[in-house]
Amino acid sequence: MDSPRSANHFERSPVQRTWSLWRPFLWVPLLVLAFGLAVTASTAYLMADHTRTLAQQAYSAQHDALVSRLHARAAAQSPEPKIEDWLASVFPDASPNLLTIRVDTLERHSKTPLFLRGTSAPLDGSLSLRSEVNLPDHHWLITTIPDTAVLRAQTNRVRIVTWLAGALITALGVALTLLLCARIVRLRGQLGGQQVLTEKLEQQLDNNQVEKSILRQALNDSEQRSRDLVALSGAIVGELDEQGRIGFVSAEVAEWLQRAPADLAGTRFEELVSARSQPNLQRTLEAARSEKALQRIDLDLLSAGPEANAVPVTLRVLALQDPLHGFTGYRLSARPGMH
Repeated sequence: MDSPRSANHFERSPVQRTWSLWRPFLWVPLLVLAFGLAVTASTAYLMADHTRTLAQQAYSAQHDALVSRLHARAAAQSPEPKIEDWLASVFPDASPNLLTIRVDTLERHSKTPLFLRGTSAPLDGSLSLRSEVNLPDHHWLITTIPDTAVLRAQTNRVRIVTWLAGALITALGVALTLLLCARIVRLRGQLGGQQVLTEKLEQQLDNNQVEKSILRQALNDSEQRSRDLVALSGAIVGELDEQGRIGFVSAEVAEWLQRAPADLAGTRFEELVSARSQPNLQRTLEAARSEKALQRIDLDLLSAGPEANAVPVTLRVLALQDPLHGFTGYRLSARPGMH
């Protein structure tokens, strides 16, 4: 009879069995997924912030380079008389990452700039940079405005690349974790099947042990019954091999022939028969072997002692046949009597 645990295992549906096998291990890939996304998010934020800082530093360096260029050009050539043309020659036609370059004079109050390249967008105090330039005859204010679209594009590019790399690594980790979990689940399922099989084998072994005990008891009872019957019959019971040597003889031989059963082991049975009865014994043995039927003969057995007294007995002989080996010997009984 199977145990309740193994019975419940087979009563559940396949989905329930699959869920029960996977449930203890699902937290592992979920933990890897959550940890990977958290690390990716923090890394993307840090990388984007670092890129933004580098872009602002590059923009500040570019602004300082324009101011230094203006000082250097002014030292080599005076901006007079056409200031606008001179400023146009100082600043390049295309300034990377810059949306606007503006030069205003501080010598008088005027809303019109001396020089403007790029869009005339409203100034963003958080992004634009301003520098005062003092020349021998001029006092100017240089203002630059960065291209925020370029800055955002650089930041977004770094953020996207970081997310892609992090997502790929996280997906790889989750996939490997799922593979390991699948292997554990498969091994656990095999172990469960082996445990169920082991329980069945143990139950079968217990049943076999019980049956063996019953058979052993029955065999012991049968053997004891046979011994009791032999003792009650008062006959000498024995077995001979193919050459007529005694292999077994009952204890009654000591009562009738004054010979111990152990002393007769390996002795030819005809040595216990009187000389005049030996030819009849040989014919009876050959008849039992050839006819395969029970044979009966009256003869004299010789007892031990100083005088070998003849003990008349009635001998019954049956040849033993084995399906594999054929003839294997004789089984006989000798009941003392008168004849």
